[in-house]
Amino acid sequence: MDSPKAPDPYATAAAQTQSNVQTAKTQQEMNMVNQSNPYGSLTYTQSGTATDGTPQFTATTALTPTGQALFDNANTLAGKQQSIANTLLNSGQGAFSGKPIDLSYNGTSAALDALNKARLDPQWQQNQNTFDAQMAAQGLQPGMPGYDNAYRNFMVGKNDAYNSANLADYQTAVNTALQEYNQPLQTYSTLVNGTSPQMPGAAAVTTPQTNVAGTNIAGMVQQNYQDQLNANNATMGGLFGLGGTLGGSMLQGIGKAGGMAAFFSDRRLKSDVVRIGTLESGLPVYEYTIFGKRQRGVMADEAEMLFPDAVFMHPSGFKMVDYAGIT
Repeated sequence: MDSPKAPDPYATAAAQTQSNVQTAKTQQEMNMVNQSNPYGSLTYTQSGTATDGTPQFTATTALTPTGQALFDNANTLAGKQQSIANTLLNSGQGAFSGKPIDLSYNGTSAALDALNKARLDPQWQQNQNTFDAQMAAQGLQPGMPGYDNAYRNFMVGKNDAYNSANLADYQTAVNTALQEYNQPLQTYSTLVNGTSPQMPGAAAVTTPQTNVAGTNIAGMVQQNYQDQLNANNATMGGLFGLGGTLGGSMLQGIGKAGGMAAFFSDRRLKSDVVRIGTLESGLPVYEYTIFGKRQRGVMADEAEMLFPDAVFMHPSGFKMVDYAGIT
């Protein structure tokens, strides 16, 4: 019996592609919902067709007087921001000066150090007087070990006080200088990167996003082919398993000698014959009524021409076919 032909992969792919395109078109059209609110409206209209027939659309936003006023005000503000930013960019201040920042001692904390001296000098002069009085009261004079040790400790404390004040002043001065140097750049960045004008929302609702599942054409074609194969296999299985279904008194005593499984297949015993297919050898296959039942099989006289060893005569005078010997 003829096996079903495998589906054409190119035809299947073309059909699947066409189905996918149609699904995409349907999903696009379902997503394009015309919308409106007090600020304006959003409308979709077909504006053309692609070369493959796919429709092309244009989305049009129209503002109401209120929405237009808001949009115009936003544009005016953006223009002013840009103008200020351009002025700052050309000012030559700070980072826009084109010169590196001076973080040296003289460029930062010299003035603050002068203030430290004005504060610390009187304090340490008083400390010096107190130290001299203490040394005199103890009878210590310069050059004596006790005096020299005490004076060395006194000077260490004085130097630490001035150094600490100067270092603190330097850090303060550096931070201030960096802030002044970068301030124009930070201001410019704020103006340029600030919120840009936004079109007033033309829709008060969220545009629905449909999810249309595509038709699995390729899967359906393959499943249909598999179903045909299964049906063909079932037919062949029934053909070569007739022994279990024929039954009846006419089959009593059928010989199975030598491992044969022969069944009546004489044309004279069959009625309502319909050809339903062909075996690989070219032998026709029929559906017919025999012994009161509808069966499928071959005609003994036709099988004998191709497979003479598979056909023999029953003592009743009717021909039988060993189905294990035909293909």
